[in-house]
Amino acid sequence: MEIQQKDRYWQESHKKKLISIIITIVLAVVVSLYLASCTCHVDIYNRFGFHPYQLVRAKVLMHMPLSIGDIMYVCWGGMLIVYIIKLIASLVRWQRYKVFFIRYLLTGIGSLATLYLLFLLSWGGNYYKEPLSDYWQIDKNKWNDSSVIQFDRYLVQKINTLAPAYRNNTFDVSVAKAKELYKKETDCFYNGSGLFIKPSLFGRLLRYMGVQGYYNPFTGEGQVDDGQPGFMLPYVITHELAHQAGISAEDDANLLAYAVSMQSQDTSFMYSACLNVWLYTHFQLRMRDSAAASAIRKQLNPITLAHLDTLKQLRIRYRNRFGNYTGDVYDRYLKMNHQKDGIQSYDKVTVSAWLWELRRRSGIVNKIYIP
Repeated sequence: MEIQQKDRYWQESHKKKLISIIITIVLAVVVSLYLASCTCHVDIYNRFGFHPYQLVRAKVLMHMPLSIGDIMYVCWGGMLIVYIIKLIASLVRWQRYKVFFIRYLLTGIGSLATLYLLFLLSWGGNYYKEPLSDYWQIDKNKWNDSSVIQFDRYLVQKINTLAPAYRNNTFDVSVAKAKELYKKETDCFYNGSGLFIKPSLFGRLLRYMGVQGYYNPFTGEGQVDDGQPGFMLPYVITHELAHQAGISAEDDANLLAYAVSMQSQDTSFMYSACLNVWLYTHFQLRMRDSAAASAIRKQLNPITLAHLDTLKQLRIRYRNRFGNYTGDVYDRYLKMNHQKDGIQSYDKVTVSAWLWELRRRSGIVNKIYIP
């Protein structure tokens, strides 16, 4: 009788877990379909969901010196290890612990479903926005085969002009300036009150992963490796602030970072933006016309050549298989979230940035609008 009561208890427990999992998955699907059906729904999500939630997270977490998101990921990693051990142990001793195996399995599926729904509600809905270039009404038909050479040359000219006046800023100074630029140059929600960047606790690990910074969708924190070269920091910081401002696609975050930096007239930010976007543009030109790419590169000034050598040495120092693996994982993550080019989407900034630059030089661009 006692065994039968236990069996009924576990059956009821598993039934309740299964029902909660189904409800969570259905909610996630409904939210996804709702956001995908119309851009007006994403506007509603921004105005009444993401924006106020991001502001609350900023008010609570921005004054805490440590990255709460990094600490949370460490705790989740420990819990995952314990979970896997329990799952394997119960599977090995199936006859005796099959009830526990089913329980652990349902718990794992339920946790994943809940995390995805939380991700979708707290930030993931931004993946359903229209591309930033479309929002800015940038005509991509103006891009042609010669555009990549024109942009490469333009960036080299700007880099050479800016390099002599460029000065390294500390991490804190770069963050403060970047936040002011978003307040001044964009219509960022709540006048940029939801923006803040912290140094990541995983700085060295991020270098092995080939990551300069990342946005935590669960805590709303922007994290940056503050140990990277100073000439990279302004652009990386403005890129992560773009995510925090509600821009999800990586090429759009690159575009917004470039636009804000170039509008700023701040030498450090302009130089960092031109150099970073040049790295993408030059790679594309080298794939199309290696001779032209080589000839343009030779025009770079000694300061920038030294910076490029610094980046090369860092890549050599931290090159490893783990970085390739994490890159593959992130590529799949991006493709799952409606970025069909995956990790290659970063390079798409070349097209949109040049066409935006042409508009800016024509005097069309004033305020930078963020959807």
